[in-house]
Amino acid sequence: MITFTFVKKREGWSDEDFFQRWAKHTQDFDLVDHPYITKNRLLQIAGSTPYVGIAENHWPDAESLAATSRFYQETERGRAHWADLESFMDIAGSPTVVVGREVEVGPEGIVQLFPPVVSEG
Repeated sequence: MITFTFVKKREGWSDEDFFQRWAKHTQDFDLVDHPYITKNRLLQIAGSTPYVGIAENHWPDAESLAATSRFYQETERGRAHWADLESFMDIAGSPTVVVGREVEVGPEGIVQLFPPVVSEG
């Protein structure tokens, strides 16, 4: 399962300072609190957009994503994690989307990656 979050920064942060702070947060919190996430990729967006970055996360399944939401609400560590994130990120203005389908397009054709296609035979 893959999610993308379109990230807005809080007022008062330069793009560069925000990106460094975001990467440090991901290292100090996300890698510790969500070790089941197989990919944490942070992308800084160039140019004038409402968003400063995109977070790409790869989850083992939908339950792990739901468990993460509960972790933020129900545990002291989760609330500390969330508070740290809120100190530099506009969370309410940073929507997350879930990938429903993925294909790879190349000279050989179109290969569906997600959901995986089960071959018969």
